[in-house]
Amino acid sequence: MDFALTEEQQMIADSASDWLLHHYDLRQRAASLQRDGGNPAVWQAMAELGWLGLLLPEDAGGMELGALEAGLLAQAMGRHLVVEPVLDGCLEAARLLALAGSPAQQADWLPGVVAGTQRLALAHAEGSRLPWDAPQLRARANGAGWVLDGSKRCIASAPGAARWIVSAVLADGSTALFLVDPQTPGICMDAYDTSNGGRAADIAFDAVHVDAASRLNTGNVQAALQRVLAEGLVARCWAATGCMQAMLAQTSDHVQQRQQFGQPLARFQVVQHRLAEMAVLCAEAQAACELASLSLAGADAADAAQGRGLASLLKNKVGRAARTVAQEGVQLHGAMGVCEELPIASAFRALMAFAQWGGDGASHALDAGSALLADGSFAQSRTLGPAPTHLAAQEPETVA
Repeated sequence: MDFALTEEQQMIADSASDWLLHHYDLRQRAASLQRDGGNPAVWQAMAELGWLGLLLPEDAGGMELGALEAGLLAQAMGRHLVVEPVLDGCLEAARLLALAGSPAQQADWLPGVVAGTQRLALAHAEGSRLPWDAPQLRARANGAGWVLDGSKRCIASAPGAARWIVSAVLADGSTALFLVDPQTPGICMDAYDTSNGGRAADIAFDAVHVDAASRLNTGNVQAALQRVLAEGLVARCWAATGCMQAMLAQTSDHVQQRQQFGQPLARFQVVQHRLAEMAVLCAEAQAACELASLSLAGADAADAAQGRGLASLLKNKVGRAARTVAQEGVQLHGAMGVCEELPIASAFRALMAFAQWGGDGASHALDAGSALLADGSFAQSRTLGPAPTHLAAQEPETVA
């Protein structure tokens, strides 16, 4: 496929990489570690650069761009190990509010998100195997409002957020979304540091009363939630790809400088082979991210299964590649690979966390494979088109 970025997309990628190169080195990153929302000065600078409103509507001050532009930004942030919750707060939570929120909710919160004065978080994960699993937190009607009971686990960027978008299951089994104030009585939040330098929290909801206006009820919220989860997972894969590329460059430089037996490590054939494998995995991850973003942009917004399948296949591919690149990079650095003075140790933790975040690669592969088997699309090729009817109708052979 002949793929090239547009002028606008290239400008986004270049400007993000250039700003982070000059304003977000390892020393400056230290000021953002284990802080709710990261460094306020960095967050405000990102708002001025327009990053926080990349996917948000223009009438809220955003740019209203797509999955590929979001991926390019995420890749630059992954390359520089950014811990500010742009992906969680803007590309997921604020994006979901833009898709499923009422005009009043959007007017109240989206301009502040774009300006960097207020931050949102998506509280959906409950420790299940995959992000697509239905929530177990319950919402029951109570007069003119609702009562929430249940818990959420490992909610990134929840500490310090002004509002949470909480997913819940209703009595009829459907999914609902609520805009919840973290200070509401009945909420207990256990905040903690994450291995990649950010902040997250486990949240318990014990008979939490919210009013009717807090519910997001514009259109099909289930489809909007699935769409945002897929877009968020694709963006995280872009970030991991950027981190992998940075780790490859750092490892390549290290083995060319490090001497062993009177010659650089890069002269040894086994080291060259391992670097080549890392380079191939980085190139494959890059191509997979580009294909997934382009496919997601062309997918029907109401077709949640299509976006889910694209994201699952991508996470399986990039997750396995990230684990290998992370391990090879540390091993080729030797003892220096776990030295906090070098970015390689932080990159290793970020990639290993990514490999498990939102479901591991094996779980996503099983989910995507089951979906392909169920609808018969395993017999179709993107390149060659649908298989002949007599082949597509055949049942797959069972291996004893």
